[in-house]
Amino acid sequence: MFNGSLSDILNELLQNARRAGASAVNVDATPQENGLRISIDDDGCGIDDPSRVLALGASRWDAQIASGEDPAGMGVFSLAGKATVIESRSDSTGSAWRIAIPADAWTGDVEIAVDGSERRKGTSISFLLPGTCEGSVENAVREASQYFPIPVRFAGRDMPRKDFLSGAIHVEDWNGSRIGIFHGRPYYRTPTVNFHGVTVFTRLFEVAQVGRQEIHARIDIGHTPELQLVLPARKEFVENAGLTALKAACEVACYRAIAAQKSHSLSFESYTRAASLGIPLAEAEAALTAWEPDIADNDTGTEAGERRTITGDEFLMEAHEAHFGQIIARALRGTPIRSKLVDRNSRFEGYSWYDALREMRDPTFIVRTDAAIHTVDSIAADPPLAAVTIAQEIHLEYAIDDQGCDGAARERIEADIVLTFPDGCCSDGIEDVTIAYVASEALQPEGLVDLLDNACFSAWNDSDADSWDTQHDRFLRDARELAYRILIGEDAAIASQFRDAIARIMWTLPKGKKVTIAFTHDSPIDVTVCDQEQAT
Repeated sequence: MFNGSLSDILNELLQNARRAGASAVNVDATPQENGLRISIDDDGCGIDDPSRVLALGASRWDAQIASGEDPAGMGVFSLAGKATVIESRSDSTGSAWRIAIPADAWTGDVEIAVDGSERRKGTSISFLLPGTCEGSVENAVREASQYFPIPVRFAGRDMPRKDFLSGAIHVEDWNGSRIGIFHGRPYYRTPTVNFHGVTVFTRLFEVAQVGRQEIHARIDIGHTPELQLVLPARKEFVENAGLTALKAACEVACYRAIAAQKSHSLSFESYTRAASLGIPLAEAEAALTAWEPDIADNDTGTEAGERRTITGDEFLMEAHEAHFGQIIARALRGTPIRSKLVDRNSRFEGYSWYDALREMRDPTFIVRTDAAIHTVDSIAADPPLAAVTIAQEIHLEYAIDDQGCDGAARERIEADIVLTFPDGCCSDGIEDVTIAYVASEALQPEGLVDLLDNACFSAWNDSDADSWDTQHDRFLRDARELAYRILIGEDAAIASQFRDAIARIMWTLPKGKKVTIAFTHDSPIDVTVCDQEQAT
């Protein structure tokens, strides 16, 4: 029933003190030879009959407490197996008693003597906790008391308390409890339920926003009998009609909180859901992410472009494979249309501002060579291109049209390179890439290396075999060799390989020294090192 942890014990005994009407609880830790003796003292109504202490389910709380939170009558059993001393003076009897429960007496096989006591009103419970230190006890008390409704002191010091719904953007009362709405995603270690100081994580309701933080609900439970937590430890809700009603109320509260904000970024589905609950909202903020081509190695799932306000002059752009998006972006650079492209987001379909936007449709490259005219789309080239093709002309064609329409005339702009793959998807290397290009001053080796890096390199397929840095370094070396070979010539490609190889050992050359290396394919390597001044 209990895990015997100090946290469980403190939660149970603090709840008993609260139910007993205590105005404050004092916790102390006294060093003993084999551990710490923890004492918890309150000024509540006390226990009239000591025989009920070890009788499961025998608590006699008043009707309001019994109906409002269903006390289990098991809290003291969180101490099972620990040497415990209990003293109490009851309001009803006016007398005080004391019992000492040995560690082996919790099974009922050992008689427990009841002695008189001179203690004041309330109850004191102390127990031996071996193998712990005062600091860990204070931390546990601090954790157990932070949302507890009455003051708790440890070693005479007030423990800090705060409102469980502090920081909420919206709070409303519900059936004797309080629902709070918060920005952000509810993580499983962050409690969403406060039962008089005992905190639990439960997903009550949350709603996502596009490009903004999520909204989620928490509840501070008061006197709400229909909400029941699983006994005895109260770590989760009982699945009943009360919980269903709570989740429905949390959903409504979330949308009310959104309605009170200046703007929102809900999906159209959530927007219509709020309307069906009787909460009319303005349309979502007209904002989308500026289109940027995917990068082959980007596995974060995040959008690369900045979020921008929509004026109505923008064009929706589909997501494309990295290699195809990269060559589209290169072809469009410097053109007016490039800055007007925004990412398509189907979650906004239905909003008037989104549905009114036009789209860039069916981008296609036309490659003219001496032998044929090739059509290159996001899947492949038709007819297929050679692995490296010097083209006479390359153009990007596309249409700007209303969403779902295909009647607009196609536009054409000049391009200088296309990349394709046999299966339409980039690999984790460049051995499969097909390159068609128009030779010009605008296309230089290092620019092609950057393009290949963004369009082709991905380490995930081989992530267990080598580090990302090692794989990327090897890819860049291969890309440079390829870029120099096809754009300048074989000698330039060989030179790039040697520059890469020497760059990895340049750190070994002391400052002020010069190295000259000379060799042929079948000669020894001649290495000469001299001072830099001498060399000049």
